[in-house]
Amino acid sequence: MVKLSVTILTWDTWKTLHDTLHVLKDELKAIDHEIIIVDNGSTDGCQDVATIKNELNLGISKGKNQGIEASKGEYIFLLDGDIIPVPNSVTMLLDYLETHSECKALGFYPNKFSNQRNKGEQNDRNHEEHHEWYCHTLFDVKEYRGHCIYYGMYHRSVFDNVRLDEGFDECCTTNEFKGGYGWEDLDSYMQMEKLGIKQYVAHMNKANGRYYHAINSSIRNMGYQQYMTTSMKRSQYFKQKWPNQKGALVNA
Repeated sequence: MVKLSVTILTWDTWKTLHDTLHVLKDELKAIDHEIIIVDNGSTDGCQDVATIKNELNLGISKGKNQGIEASKGEYIFLLDGDIIPVPNSVTMLLDYLETHSECKALGFYPNKFSNQRNKGEQNDRNHEEHHEWYCHTLFDVKEYRGHCIYYGMYHRSVFDNVRLDEGFDECCTTNEFKGGYGWEDLDSYMQMEKLGIKQYVAHMNKANGRYYHAINSSIRNMGYQQYMTTSMKRSQYFKQKWPNQKGALVNA
């Protein structure tokens, strides 16, 4: 068994993936690890370096499950293809999980900005930096009633009984498209909560220290109308599955 499995789900996110692999190459030199890239039908080059190559987009739940099931690590780090990990953040997550046995799942808070809003630059409308460039420390680690599956690390025992529900993908399948995005993340948290598995979250370095998530890559690939239509269907699926869940879950 290797120490760490890094699983990355891609769909036409080569520019981000290229930078991510450079970050991981430098950071993981001293860690026994494997990198598993699951590609959901890319045509931009992601498919050429993928470990698992799906000819079509099989959906986010199916894709992430494929990565989890192929993993051999004691710890599994889940990363979306449109996120570049902050240098040293993976090491910090691993160190924390190894020294805090009560913690089986830990992630970070994201900042999510639209490329239409900031013209593709990783800054806000005032051109101010809004994400950390290096992770020196984990700030204010605490229990979290939400999800971290886009940028989070888990002890592999979490996935003995938890998988992303592929029903979210099935409920949105059409002749042209499969899956969509949204709510599978909160569902995975609800599964963990039902099993008594606590999830934790941290800021990077300081209060409000976050990473950058270019979430509109999925909107760009799908088209805004398709994105909204599938999101509504997935919301309905979630509410039918968890009709008695109380309180608002945090959508990180």
